[in-house]
Amino acid sequence: MPSPFVWFDNLGEDRLATTRFLRNAFGWVPNDIGPMTFLTAEGQEKPFAATSETLNGIEGWVPYLEVDDLNEAVENAKKHGAEVIAENLKGPAGDASFIRDPGGAPLALWKRAQELKSSQ
Repeated sequence: MPSPFVWFDNLGEDRLATTRFLRNAFGWVPNDIGPMTFLTAEGQEKPFAATSETLNGIEGWVPYLEVDDLNEAVENAKKHGAEVIAENLKGPAGDASFIRDPGGAPLALWKRAQELKSSQ
């Protein structure tokens, strides 16, 4: 079964130090695009993660779960006890909302940009 997670952010206070660590320790290839640095596994064509600065108190690895309807997914998560941290953030590949589950762990709910759906 494929993973339900489609992306990962590593959020922290020192993006450059984190990026250097991940490059040196694991060989991940960085590509700085401004507010974040994409990470690609050596030998792969597409990135699988990014490093960025902290977001509203979130630090560490944040998995992204792809959803069909972002607003509906956020409402459903809230109904089941999630706290909304940030909503409808626009990114290069789609829109995301960050939540914290009832146990305190962060999770990003992500809707793929329409123009990327046709290129799958």
